[in-house]
Amino acid sequence: MLFDTNRVKENKIRSRETRSRNFLLRRVFSDLESRILNLPDPWEDGLIEGCRSDDLKELSKNNKIKISEFIYSSAKTESIDLYANLMQLHWSNDPYSDFSEKFKLLKPKGQFLCCLFGAETLNELRDSFLNAEIKLFGEPSPRIIPLPEIRDVGNLAAKVGLNNCVVDRDIIKVNYKKILDLFLDIRKMGETNAILRRRKSLMPKKLIQEVEKLYLKNFSDKKTGEDVDYIRATFEVIFLYGTK
Repeated sequence: MLFDTNRVKENKIRSRETRSRNFLLRRVFSDLESRILNLPDPWEDGLIEGCRSDDLKELSKNNKIKISEFIYSSAKTESIDLYANLMQLHWSNDPYSDFSEKFKLLKPKGQFLCCLFGAETLNELRDSFLNAEIKLFGEPSPRIIPLPEIRDVGNLAAKVGLNNCVVDRDIIKVNYKKILDLFLDIRKMGETNAILRRRKSLMPKKLIQEVEKLYLKNFSDKKTGEDVDYIRATFEVIFLYGTK
């Protein structure tokens, strides 16, 4: 096992209110909701996991669809004709089994959608942590979770048995004044480190300073008309659609 699933759930619960206000997650939830509302094939009974009703303004009005923040344990095999998962599956310890389990919930010709963070997410922060820890401590520790490439998601979908697969991505670039602002945003999204082998002690101040120094050196931008360096953060969101 790679991830501490209890810690993942704790992080999500702790960030309930801030997640609903986070600009990036609002953008992702709105995008997936639009995709569901514009699906080419009709559906009646649906299940969406990974958010709360307040996150989906239109779909929450439909009493034929269940919206669950975490796993909806009452769902039965071949009981629904629409399944969607929002920003949960990148925390899977066994992606094939988890995708297969959700796939089995669908009736024949049912539609499957999901979105999750992809491999380019926080690549600048990953690089800065790696080099800062090697410089200060001689070796790195797991700080940013490993994330799938877009082709990995497509290959997994085909392996599970999804048909008519469409995989695309949204690359979102965000500028922050300080690295602590980026850390805070990650926490507000409920996406803080839950790797089992993570260091559980508080992050040393000298490490934070070295990470920010390297970040500014290698991944900084200046906004037009401002004489201030901003650190640049990349978020890659992968979207998958397929049918049973």
